Amino acid sequence: MIYGSINAPVLSQVPKTVKRVLDIGCGSGNLGRKIKEDFNCEVIGITYSEIEAALANKYLDKVYIHNLNSFDIDSLGKFDCIICSHVLEHLYQPSELLKQLHEYLTADSIIIVALPNVLHFKQRLKFLAGRFRYTEGGLMDMTHFRFFDWETARELLENSGYTIVTSQSEGSFPLPMFRKFIPSFITSFIDQKAVQKFPGLFGFQFIFSCRLNS
Repeated sequence: MIYGSINAPVLSQVPKTVKRVLDIGCGSGNLGRKIKEDFNCEVIGITYSEIEAALANKYLDKVYIHNLNSFDIDSLGKFDCIICSHVLEHLYQPSELLKQLHEYLTADSIIIVALPNVLHFKQRLKFLAGRFRYTEGGLMDMTHFRFFDWETARELLENSGYTIVTSQSEGSFPLPMFRKFIPSFITSFIDQKAVQKFPGLFGFQFIFSCRLNS
């Protein structure tokens, strides 16, 4: 499966002043391409897939093919921003990668992490019904080795030596029938308040911006 999505909430967290970005799990390079277009900066990508690397090489400054479960790339230098968008859940020990990334960050650098929420309300209903099924893609993707909720996602980052600067949950409140009749600004307001109040229930993904502990 080729990952080609641009995670808009992740993109919105990238500082406008960045000069050098590392996109871990860069997929086909679409997110990095957008970052280069918007911020005129250098973007380095890492992927495990030769097919993705061939695509990403068309857009990014350099792409490494590497198994992140044994991350040992030297001489990458420092980055203003490192992005781990929906990649940590695919690793055996995501905390080990997060700790190794310390050497590529300065005190002013930011690391942006996006993780799927295994306790999204739709998934909870499936668990309640006694269904634990892996899928191709989505929250229960068969390539996921680790699963996170709102609390354990934060613990992962804090225990790996980071201070969370901003955190958000992206999702919506279930209004399947009413969305056809209620103005969008009202449903957007309901979605926003619901996800803010219950991030671990209505959010399908979490986005964190972090810095190294001082």
